Amino acid sequence: MFKKNKISKTQVNKSVNLPISNIPVCSNESKMINHRNCVPDGTPLSVASFQPNAKPFITSSSFIPTSSTLSCSLYMENLSVKIWELYSSTRQSPLKYEKKVRLLNALHMVVSGVFENAGLYIVGSSINGFGSNQSDMDMCLLVTSRDLHQKSEATFILSRLLQSLRKCRFLYHFTLIRAKVPIIKFCDRYTGIDCDLNVNNVNGLYNTYLLAMYAKIDWRVRPLGIFIKHWAQCLDIHDAQRGRLSTYCLLLMLIHYLQTACIPPILPNLQEKFPNLFNYTMEPYELDMNIELPWNELQSNNSNSLAELFTGFIYYYTNQFDFNKWAITIRHKTPLMKHIAMKHLPPYEQGYIVRNCKIFIEEPFSQTNAARSVHSDNIVSYIKQAFIKTNEILSDQYPLESIMNIRNN
Repeated sequence: MFKKNKISKTQVNKSVNLPISNIPVCSNESKMINHRNCVPDGTPLSVASFQPNAKPFITSSSFIPTSSTLSCSLYMENLSVKIWELYSSTRQSPLKYEKKVRLLNALHMVVSGVFENAGLYIVGSSINGFGSNQSDMDMCLLVTSRDLHQKSEATFILSRLLQSLRKCRFLYHFTLIRAKVPIIKFCDRYTGIDCDLNVNNVNGLYNTYLLAMYAKIDWRVRPLGIFIKHWAQCLDIHDAQRGRLSTYCLLLMLIHYLQTACIPPILPNLQEKFPNLFNYTMEPYELDMNIELPWNELQSNNSNSLAELFTGFIYYYTNQFDFNKWAITIRHKTPLMKHIAMKHLPPYEQGYIVRNCKIFIEEPFSQTNAARSVHSDNIVSYIKQAFIKTNEILSDQYPLESIMNIRNN
């Protein structure tokens, strides 16, 4: 049914001269798989123009339009154009991606001087298909195969690494953030790329792998993901450090909607369909971004336009999904009752989550709450109002420019 590429040991420092589709996402030569950030046709996933045969902004209506339906059709078509144009103009370019990989290789030389056998991986939007030219480069440093206590051991490792990074003339603006998953934030002086580096946050590797596969299945997923992130930024509900939704949470919300609320569903449940390929027991170096799934079999018959799907996404979380009762999940065909989702949490988290859980978005592998930063009733109300306001604008066919910074054609 599917084929899996064999593990290779490509020379990392020589990889910068290869075509973009051959650039790896891991800098550890001894463990590296020949990852390729690409869609099934071999185009780099983060920059691919993977389009359907028909224009992406044409709606699926097949009836003879009246004046009112024609107005609606034109409104939706115009919105689809805006979604596609935003995606086309902001998605991560091949040049930006190559710069990130060159920086990764340079950083690995520094890291290997401190932790000889460590692997350095690009994770997140830079590699999962939802990146833009403004995206930071998130990285995961793997120094051991065992779990680390993030607040003590990981912080100690980052503090030690920070001493070496400060000596690099091409890096500046260092900050060690002692969060639940501590990170070092810094910037590359020559490219201007902002970097976030964590230690042994293996969950991020699995999540990157899973989201990249969902992004490959249907051409509409990536434009919607990037547009929804931009929408959330414009309405000030995007920023986990300020108790709002992260990009990752928004993408899980989108995938959940495309799996469960669309008729027919646009995305399958990959963890259910291919349990051997998407599970938490695989070693990080076994995650193969080139895995060949039966892409044609995974295609949906749903022909809704980008505008119809964005409108449906907003409507679903405004009118149908009860945040107080349900947990958002992409592991199941339907939403989970929130109290059932909480049972999967480790004991040390259950008390905190029960007291502070306002929105529960289940991590697909660890099954913890990806939206744990959203713990204020005021912020939750603010998020809900953003959906309500947008739903009203879409229902009345008012231009989204009234709440979003998007080009008006």
